[in-house]
Amino acid sequence: MKPALPFLFFIFLISISINGQEFEVSGSVKDQNGDALVFANVLLKNQDSVLVKGTTTDEEGRYTLVNVKAGTYLISASYLDTSSDIRPLEVASDMSLTDLIILQTETQLDEVEVTYKKPTIEQLADRLIFNVENTSLSQGNIWDILKQTPGVIIVNDKINIKGSSNIGVMINGRLVNIPQADIVNLLSGSSGDNVESVEVILNPPAKYSAEGGLLLDIKMKKNLIAGYNGSIYNRYTQAVFPKHMIGTDHFFKGKKTDFSLSYSFRKSKDLRRFTDITNFFDSGTINEVWTTEQRTITRSNQHNVSGFFDYQINDKNSLSFSTINSFTTPANRFIDSETLIEDTSGDVQSSFLTANDSEFDALNSAYYLDWSHKFDKKGESISVATNYTFYQYNRGQDLDTDFFDSDGITTGDNDFTTQSSQKTSIYSAQVDYTNPIKKLSILEAGLRYSGINSQSAISQEGFDRTQPGISPTEEGIFDYDEQIMAGYASLNNSWENWQLNMGLRSEYTETIGDLDTANDPIKNSYLELFPSLSARHEFKNKHNLALRYYRRITRPRYSDLNPFQFFQSNNTVVEGNPNLRPAIRNYVSLEYGIGKDYSLEVYYFEDSNDFFEQVVQDNESNLLRFLSVNLESNITYGAEFRFNKSWTRFWDTYLLLTCYNKQNSFRDIDSGAILSNGLWTGNVRFNNYFTLLKDRSMYADLLYRYSSPMVLGNSRRASTSQLIISLSKTFWQRKAALSFSFDDVFNDGNFFYTRNYLNQDNSTFSRRETRLFYIGFRYRFGNNRIRDNKKRKSTDEGDRI
Repeated sequence: MKPALPFLFFIFLISISINGQEFEVSGSVKDQNGDALVFANVLLKNQDSVLVKGTTTDEEGRYTLVNVKAGTYLISASYLDTSSDIRPLEVASDMSLTDLIILQTETQLDEVEVTYKKPTIEQLADRLIFNVENTSLSQGNIWDILKQTPGVIIVNDKINIKGSSNIGVMINGRLVNIPQADIVNLLSGSSGDNVESVEVILNPPAKYSAEGGLLLDIKMKKNLIAGYNGSIYNRYTQAVFPKHMIGTDHFFKGKKTDFSLSYSFRKSKDLRRFTDITNFFDSGTINEVWTTEQRTITRSNQHNVSGFFDYQINDKNSLSFSTINSFTTPANRFIDSETLIEDTSGDVQSSFLTANDSEFDALNSAYYLDWSHKFDKKGESISVATNYTFYQYNRGQDLDTDFFDSDGITTGDNDFTTQSSQKTSIYSAQVDYTNPIKKLSILEAGLRYSGINSQSAISQEGFDRTQPGISPTEEGIFDYDEQIMAGYASLNNSWENWQLNMGLRSEYTETIGDLDTANDPIKNSYLELFPSLSARHEFKNKHNLALRYYRRITRPRYSDLNPFQFFQSNNTVVEGNPNLRPAIRNYVSLEYGIGKDYSLEVYYFEDSNDFFEQVVQDNESNLLRFLSVNLESNITYGAEFRFNKSWTRFWDTYLLLTCYNKQNSFRDIDSGAILSNGLWTGNVRFNNYFTLLKDRSMYADLLYRYSSPMVLGNSRRASTSQLIISLSKTFWQRKAALSFSFDDVFNDGNFFYTRNYLNQDNSTFSRRETRLFYIGFRYRFGNNRIRDNKKRKSTDEGDRI
């Protein structure tokens, strides 16, 4: 920490001394005939495609954007369902731009309302942006949108990008610090209508924490023009069991304030089935075959509440407060399983039945407070961001097992109970400084501190101690503390045909894991540097070339570090590992593209100390153990081809073809031998978006996904495919929308895993409710339109009219 942070802090202090001013950008929006377009939206975004300024044109089609900081931007205009080209813009003085041209083919209307449109895709130097606001996709929840986001593959409720599941999820640039399973619950219970875009950040800038691999940033919309609007919605899902979600959203923008509030309630009953077949060994040969049929039913009620409040104190200072909350009220998970024990001839020797009845509840509450200040120099600013996140999970479990002989006669039982909890508190504060250097470069520097405390506790009783491999902790408390101190500096450059972003981040980490039943705590400290580089060049013939490199870290999840044994059935146990090491990733890629239609990317990345939850069979104790372990190596290289084409005004296509080789090396638990598990994998993603009916009020989306066999640690997963069909129809001058969706039409989206090496021979067939039918209704109210009567009304932000 000592060599790196003072250097970055020195850069930070030197940069603050520079001063400057702000500018105006003006121009006109016209159609192909040179006629002015009245009330066209004009949007100014930064290089990350985040909205900076927005306005509408006057009666002469002119617009003026005031108080624009010096820097590099993207400017575009939209009207009805058409848009101008996105134009790069370098602001260093007051500017009057050439006309933004929008091709128009329809008669202009006296009244223009919020309308739906097809998703669009933007490719920048370091990220891919999937714009979904006011599309048919927004009628679902946020998790549904991620399933359809280009480049994103959902595997067993885990987000995968380019063969990696180490993905950080952010909302409006703020990292969501909760376990993966709770991220699924949070996003599944949050309305997609609030989402403006999803950014797949392929090369995270140095200002972001080095935690995780790639990043997904979910951008939520705000009001652009003063006024109020809101909506109510209802969504019903039918799978094996029904599920239901209702909610409401509210947005208000005043002269100095910008406020939004969202609430949703989801009631669900979920089914998941497993078939585990394990060939247990004795003296190197298979002597027993254990077949388990498991059925899990989960009933839960979940409340999601989020709010965003922005206050413009004056021209130089602004304050914002936001909160994201998820509450799962007392819920129930009931697991019943039947295990048959056969010899190698198929004759039943014995069996047992297990009933696992557990009650659980979860709370995640995050609060963010941000302050920003603009200096006199145009584009120079400083901001302070603070965050507090609290997460709590409680679970009580009654597990009852009855044993039977080959004739079905009861021979014994094993009943026990557990009570477990986890509480995690996260504090963070970050200072960011931005300063334009000359005309073409922007310097960013900052410091960050975060502190984490996680406490896991368990009490359990009633175990049969004579069973081999059973060594549970009757009572225990595990405290985990982590401190991270970081500093960064980056330089973003933009020339006429070039974008060059480079940065360096330094993070010093201290951790202490203390189990009250152990002799000594486990301590660790390390200093790591994380460079990043993104370069993109636009050739005159619309060809482009991009190079990306980054180094990042993935620290173990707090639940992975939990050392306690937790039983799901009499022979299935989940175990954390307090000795897990953080994983370091080095990633490099080269991408070649032609306009917005074609791109080909080759990439390579290597994860050292990558960690997975491995399934290991204990042949001595006849147990299946789910263990969190570090891999010896994880190397992936491959190519990705993307095709994005608008065939007509009514039909758009997106095609993604991926082929990569993944090589995992892992250490066998019994022998200590290092083994390899590698395979070439191919993925296909084929999206089609259709606009139907003369008034363009119906939209249809068709998605097909296919994944060939792949490796995950010591496992191999068989191929899967899914077909998803979605429809959306608007009514009542587009104030109401009715949507339908049919997921996994052919029911081919479930997973089959095998683990076959040395004395390991087992398989798992996981069957979730992937075939789903959705029906949803949404009604909008408030100022959702503008009228051609020379009065400015409220519209939502983004390209919507």
